[in-house]
Amino acid sequence: MKIPSTTLAASILAAGLAFAAAPATAAIIYAGNFSGNECGGGAGGFSNCYATTTGTQQGATPGASPAIYKRESGGGQDISSNFPTINGSEFTVSLNNATNVLSFNYTPGAGDPEIHYFAIKQANGFALFYDLTTAITSFTANLDTYFPGNPGFSHITFFDTNGSTTPPPTPVPEPASLALFGAGLLGL
Repeated sequence: MKIPSTTLAASILAAGLAFAAAPATAAIIYAGNFSGNECGGGAGGFSNCYATTTGTQQGATPGASPAIYKRESGGGQDISSNFPTINGSEFTVSLNNATNVLSFNYTPGAGDPEIHYFAIKQANGFALFYDLTTAITSFTANLDTYFPGNPGFSHITFFDTNGSTTPPPTPVPEPASLALFGAGLLGL
C-alpha cells in the first residue's frame, strides 16, 4: 500500500507538534548535604525556620519558604503556628530499617499548604531537597545515598513556598522534536 506523501507529511507534522508541546517532567532536586540542624531554634523557634535552594535559616527573607511540619523518627512532631490547618495526620513517614529506605506521603486537606522543600536530618547534618514547580506529595530514597554509615534518620522537616511558587517554565522543544517538526514542514 502506498501512502500519499501529503498524508505522511501531515502525520509527521502532527507528531512533531505533539512532541514540541509536551511539557518537561519536574523532578525533586537534591540541593546537597549541610552541616548542623536545619531548624536550629533561635528567635521564633520552629515556626521561624525557612528553606531556600541554598540551605535553611532562622527568619524570613524574600523567596524563603516557612517550615510546615517536623516528624521525629520516634514519632514526635512539631507543627508550625503558620499553618493552622495542619495537625500531622496529613503526613505518613516510614523507614524500612532492613534496607534504610525512607518514604513519606503527604495528603493535604482543605486549606493545607503545598510542600516544595523538605530536609532529612541525620547525625551532624541534613540533606535538603526541593521542587519549585510541582508540589511534593511523596518521596522514597535509600538514606545510605545521603548519609553513608549512618543508618536511620533523626527527623524530617517539610517547608511551604509561602504561597509564591515559581510558575512552571514554558516548555522548550528538544532538538529531536524540532528536527521531526522540520521534517514535517519540509514534507509539506
